[in-house]
Amino acid sequence: MIGFTAQRLMELETEGLTGAAHGERSSDWRVQRNGYRERDWQIRAGMVELRIPKLRRGSYFPGFLKPRQTAEKALTAVIQEAYVQVSTYTSIDPLGG
Repeated sequence: MIGFTAQRLMELETEGLTGAAHGERSSDWRVQRNGYRERDWQIRAGMVELRIPKLRRGSYFPGFLKPRQTAEKALTAVIQEAYVQVSTYTSIDPLGG
């Protein structure tokens, strides 16, 4: 679950940087993707394998993996972000009531 959440957060951040979703063609591209780099993320719950998106120009580093940030703080940030994403999504009443 942690790996899925972290991967989704990275995809959302990368979409914001590139101007298009993964695999999407767009005339509004700011920069193109260039594959992934593998990284193991050691947290108290165990090892999480991450696929960090690469860009053709510039660089990308996940916001929740700030350099020198402890794994506990990073894990808390991922869980908090996931909670916000889910609660925002589920708080919208499709019936308008």
